Amino acid sequence: MNIFKNQGVRILTGKTLLTAVLLLAFLCSSSTTGFAQTSQPSPAAINWKSAEDATNILLSQVKMLNQQMPGITEGTSLYDNTLRRVAYFKSIILEISKGATVAQALELSIPAAATLGFEKEASYTPKILLKALHTETRVMLSN
Repeated sequence: MNIFKNQGVRILTGKTLLTAVLLLAFLCSSSTTGFAQTSQPSPAAINWKSAEDATNILLSQVKMLNQQMPGITEGTSLYDNTLRRVAYFKSIILEISKGATVAQALELSIPAAATLGFEKEASYTPKILLKALHTETRVMLSN
């Protein structure tokens, strides 16, 4: 006797369940593979701007962003993203001034972006945002 017959509930059979599991496994593996295929080029393969040019570009970006900050509502995602950019760019400038290459400075400065200038805990910023900021800055600082 099937107690669910009149209730409109359908029980998955073994074949249907297997198909659902395989579909889910395929979707999970294809999304991981798709993300891996969009990896960035090796820093050695990039034609970077000089340290002086990179510093000048970043200083002008920081100046522009700081001029925009008073018009942005504190606590919003736009405010946090602007603060994140300023912190990242300033940290890159600092690392370059310490002797790091432009490529090294981008990597060394990620914690400053992740913590909004070391003001919040490191887990605050999603990795996808950090990757996007890194990619945007890499494009800006390469020839």
